[in-house]
Amino acid sequence: MRSFILTCFLVLCLCAAASAETKIGFVDMQAVIAKSEPGLKAMEQLKSQFKGMKDNLDAQKKSLDSLREELQKQSMMLSQEAKLDKETQYKRKVRDFQDMGQNYQRKLQQAEQNLSKPIIEKLLTVVQDYGKKNGYTAIFDKQASGLVYQQDSVDLTNAIIAELNKAMRGK
Repeated sequence: MRSFILTCFLVLCLCAAASAETKIGFVDMQAVIAKSEPGLKAMEQLKSQFKGMKDNLDAQKKSLDSLREELQKQSMMLSQEAKLDKETQYKRKVRDFQDMGQNYQRKLQQAEQNLSKPIIEKLLTVVQDYGKKNGYTAIFDKQASGLVYQQDSVDLTNAIIAELNKAMRGK
């Protein structure tokens, strides 16, 4: 459906090109966020904010691995009841680890959204201003448009990164 709409839009633009020049550009929004100064700063902040939680998960995973190895080594020597008790203990710790991992993922995603929201808002303003200033009819997001081909000359990603960096420094 998206490609049909894009195709219809491009056909309309080509029809309009007979009366006026159509200028279309493409931006890789994810690359802009990942490579721009505010995006890199947000990623560093995210890493430092969740370093302790990640270290805790890594330590718990090591503990689970050693418990599993111990269980495997001792399985022949333990009585059926003791073996069952150790397996239950191991399964409970695995569940706790999985719950902690899911909780970590949720918190990480929420923090990432909170950090990226002002960057995205500013980025949209920068793209709109860039489009107006440089006479573009339309600027598409490379990832979300269903784009199959574009000339490298219409990729505005690096120019938008530079504009976003300037806009965020001026803030």
